[in-house]
Amino acid sequence: MFFLGVNIPDNKLVSIALTSIYGVGPKTGTRICNQDLPEDKVTQLSGLLNGMTIETELRKQIADNIAKMVHINSYKGMRHKAGLPVHGQRTSTNAQTAKKLNKGRMSIDA
Repeated sequence: MFFLGVNIPDNKLVSIALTSIYGVGPKTGTRICNQDLPEDKVTQLSGLLNGMTIETELRKQIADNIAKMVHINSYKGMRHKAGLPVHGQRTSTNAQTAKKLNKGRMSIDA
């Protein structure tokens, strides 16, 4: 079934199938509905999901937030710009691949 621009599997429960929509996880899908909905409930489900920020809007919002952090040169923005872990993870032994792939990135962007 094609719903809100996303192909949702027909053979799964609605709460699980809704997780194929970007921005709807298992918890949100379960909260929206705990069982299969009949066909007349599809419009009600559409109304619930239209009130949420999902798919393209959510992706754009996240990208704008990251661009804002990079623009104001915050610590998190600099970490995003360098392609390194942002949330305080250790980098002395981890994130080696990120360091290798982004070796010249800071000098180019700076």
